[in-house]
Amino acid sequence: MTHPDAPLVANELFVAVLGSGAPAVEMTLSTAGSRIRITAQGLPLIHSHGPGWSILTGLCQRAGLTTDETGLWGQFGGRP
Repeated sequence: MTHPDAPLVANELFVAVLGSGAPAVEMTLSTAGSRIRITAQGLPLIHSHGPGWSILTGLCQRAGLTTDETGLWGQFGGRP
């Protein structure tokens, strides 16, 4: 399954987590039916709503902070 905005969202998630000082960033992609979820995790985040946040919320159906506060995620609701 593909989504045209997935590369941009993955990049924004990666940069946000890397910007927190994480020496490594773990990226995961999960699918459920027509939904796609991209998650980036590293160290506890200092700022979860930086400049890329408007990109994430503009392109994703849902976005947020992981429950352990070490990552960000964005979810597409299906094919555009």
